[in-house]
Amino acid sequence: MNSTCKQYRLVVLLIPVMLLLFPTSGFSDHERKKVTPYGDFCPECTKYGTCKTPMSHDEARKAMIDYYHKKGLSVEVEHKRGRFIRAKIKEKAKVVDIIIFDRQTGRVRSIY
Repeated sequence: MNSTCKQYRLVVLLIPVMLLLFPTSGFSDHERKKVTPYGDFCPECTKYGTCKTPMSHDEARKAMIDYYHKKGLSVEVEHKRGRFIRAKIKEKAKVVDIIIFDRQTGRVRSIY
């Protein structure tokens, strides 16, 4: 056997061993519950992603607080930029989600 073939076999054997010894971080957080389902919407608007008129920043803040209060969580608004609001969702003092709220459509998206 030449050295290239030996190196190839060594790499082929080492890859599964490395994957078993050093799992990715994707598996380490498997117990974390989903706080915001993908593409959820604010009950102040329709399920089809439309509001009668775009919400003001204060209306959107109140809608987020109402939405997450039902889940036992609190909202801390970070940024208000144009039609979007970025907020941290907290359980007690721990951040459990970071979301983007679209004031025009009422959509809530997790970016955590």
